[in-house]
Amino acid sequence: MPWKAISKIEVNTWNEKLKASDALFYQFPYYVSSEYNSSFSKAIFVKYTENEQEIAFAAIIEIGFVSFKVGVIEDGPVLLQKNVDLQTIIGELKKFAHKKGYMHLQIRPPVNSPFNLYLKADKTFEDRVHFPFHLKVEFDWNIYNKPEKELLAGFKMQCRRKIVLAGRVPYKFSKVEDEKTLADIRKLFNAVTDTKGYGFLPFKVYEKIYKEGRKYNLCDFYAVYLNDQLVNAVLIVKDGQSFYHYTSALIVKGFHPNESPPAKLHFFIMQDCFYNEQKKFYNISFGGSDNLIRFKELFNPIEIERPPYYTFVIKKNTLHLFSNLSLKYTTDLRNFFKFIDKRFRRP
Repeated sequence: MPWKAISKIEVNTWNEKLKASDALFYQFPYYVSSEYNSSFSKAIFVKYTENEQEIAFAAIIEIGFVSFKVGVIEDGPVLLQKNVDLQTIIGELKKFAHKKGYMHLQIRPPVNSPFNLYLKADKTFEDRVHFPFHLKVEFDWNIYNKPEKELLAGFKMQCRRKIVLAGRVPYKFSKVEDEKTLADIRKLFNAVTDTKGYGFLPFKVYEKIYKEGRKYNLCDFYAVYLNDQLVNAVLIVKDGQSFYHYTSALIVKGFHPNESPPAKLHFFIMQDCFYNEQKKFYNISFGGSDNLIRFKELFNPIEIERPPYYTFVIKKNTLHLFSNLSLKYTTDLRNFFKFIDKRFRRP
């Protein structure tokens, strides 16, 4: 049976359904529909069924417009059954992409997914990104669930030292449970943007991801206060088996860097998610500034290479136009699309 678009009424039920699968958060409707919700990008959700049995699911990010629209499946499709016919599933997905009028369909399957080997062998897919409408990190940095003493011992010495020293400062660590703290977090993110110039998404995007995810226990903000002033906050997004550092903001004045709270906050988050929610791993890989990357390396995460993007080209001439752009113009065009996306993002 062909891939079929899921109705708006049914979409939210998939947040619970996917919790029972090995789907990663990129495929969860609460996340995808919140981040990709503008005049330039949106999310649609499709399922593949056989004999009224749900076989596979995919969240497709549609980016662009008219003849220049592309479809992107990040960490999908999600297989819901074993021993299925991958050739038919992918063949029907190609037909769906044709009907939607995509310029091309770009797929990155999950690590260890059977789709990875299949797409690598399928000559109709290219191991190539022609035009970088959508690119995510190439590596996962995972910290795995283990007994608390072993977890702490696995961090680099400097990280453990930061955790101890921050514990001597009267910081208050908590999981966000109220609207007042959310308002404080909004002010903190705006202050970091103004003072440090970080390129955050509009805060309303983070707020929507948070509020939609909270409905299914799939999202949390964690916060740190000092003298009744919010100084650090982290947005955590989740799926059925893992949790992810999505974004964070920090402003602490008057304390040595080794006494600032981020290391202790991340350890606090790990304790909550590992031992209260029984999550399998913490993905801390989302990038940022060089300083932020160096900070994350202190937790000694395990680096896992993600599969490449596989591209099924549909409109060759149109895509050729974009592929021949210089790197300079490609970057300028991406920045233009980001500007349009921020200006005309739907509430």
